[in-house]
Amino acid sequence: MVRLEPQTVDLDRWPGLAEPEGIGGQAAVEVARALRRSARELGLRIDYPDSSAAGDYDAPVRIVLGDPERFWARLASSGVLGLGESFMAGEWTTPDLGSAIGTLGPWISTNADCAHPGERAFGREGRGTTGTGRRRGGPAPAALEDSVPGALTSLYTDETMSTSGAVFASGARTRVRAGDGTDVVHLEAPSTPPGRGDLGDAQRRAADTLLALAGVGEGSRTLVATPGWGELPMRAAERGAHVRTMTASTERLSTLGSRFSAAGLDDEIALFLGTPADSGGVVDAMLAVEPGVTSGLAGYAEVVQVADRLLAPGGRLVMAGVVAPERPGPAVGEAAGGGARHEAGGGGPGARVGPGGGRWVWEGGPAGSWSDLVAEVDRASRLRLRGRVESTAHHAETVRLWSETFALRGRDAAALGFDAVYRRMWAFHLAAVEAGLRRGWVESVQVLVTA
Repeated sequence: MVRLEPQTVDLDRWPGLAEPEGIGGQAAVEVARALRRSARELGLRIDYPDSSAAGDYDAPVRIVLGDPERFWARLASSGVLGLGESFMAGEWTTPDLGSAIGTLGPWISTNADCAHPGERAFGREGRGTTGTGRRRGGPAPAALEDSVPGALTSLYTDETMSTSGAVFASGARTRVRAGDGTDVVHLEAPSTPPGRGDLGDAQRRAADTLLALAGVGEGSRTLVATPGWGELPMRAAERGAHVRTMTASTERLSTLGSRFSAAGLDDEIALFLGTPADSGGVVDAMLAVEPGVTSGLAGYAEVVQVADRLLAPGGRLVMAGVVAPERPGPAVGEAAGGGARHEAGGGGPGARVGPGGGRWVWEGGPAGSWSDLVAEVDRASRLRLRGRVESTAHHAETVRLWSETFALRGRDAAALGFDAVYRRMWAFHLAAVEAGLRRGWVESVQVLVTA
């Protein structure tokens, strides 16, 4: 039995979770009526505090409402973002968060009575980027790193602290030649569901796959933009490459320096504080993992521009991340985006006070489409797209394991100062990423480009 315990929200710390506008208003009433009417068609059961319900008893997806009026009001006033805010506030729960998001997200995005914040939800106003991700009015490069603190990252990842999709040992591979002449390798889902103990090796396998695609070996001049928490540049150095990497985070700089030194690789890896755009010289290989996590398509565009400038003739650029198979609708993109953050007004681990005013901040916006990424490569004067590896099923399994690990480490998270609202926020974020991968809203790819 799923129970929803009473929750308390510190509104000084989470001002964005204050009582929503429109409680009991006509828009909220219409949202409630519409979802109840659609419940059977959606395969959804809605349980109410008074023990009444809507939808079939054995529906595959179930949500339990603790505060229906606030739930409906948040959907009416904030759409998909309100769904996440309501979960953070403890107003509803479910035995399967990913399935609930996957079912409710598209419905909300097409319901006229639910708000559709669109690009306002992604913090794009004033970012100085065009729709293609190219900058206007200033030389500032796109941010290529997330701002998730290491303490939080360690609570859901494995010992590598890698935050991209892993590649598990099982799963068939198929290879085809696409109509544009590029090679496409598809990794089928693992033959058996992997466990948390498999994740470290799978992340190392993913890193090795990227390095092999980039041709990194003894003596390779290699730029890793950016290093994550260090696994990729370390494995490149272990292959004998001359590695350069950088971070814009002083916290990450200190952690990476200590990790490289402990591994005996500080002489093989040149680490500096800065961005890929600050790099000079010539490189044989350039690697970028999740460059769109905070800047959307602009992050990929930044990497392509740097590679166009730095790669030696015959050099290789490999990028790994998520793309949309086609241009997503804004509201569905709100649920599928990989860069969800919530700004806590009172600070705390990973929280940042800013103009979001306690609202959701989807820093990357919806993932750029595959065609948009291809167009960025085509704009480069010296680069040519060669192919891609599709590993969406493996990425989805990765996120499932992250969610399981994070759920088991709730007490550790609390001890580090992440309150219950923050923990629900991160659980929602991970479930939304998994839902996007499993529903086909986004795909996980490794892309090979040559100079």
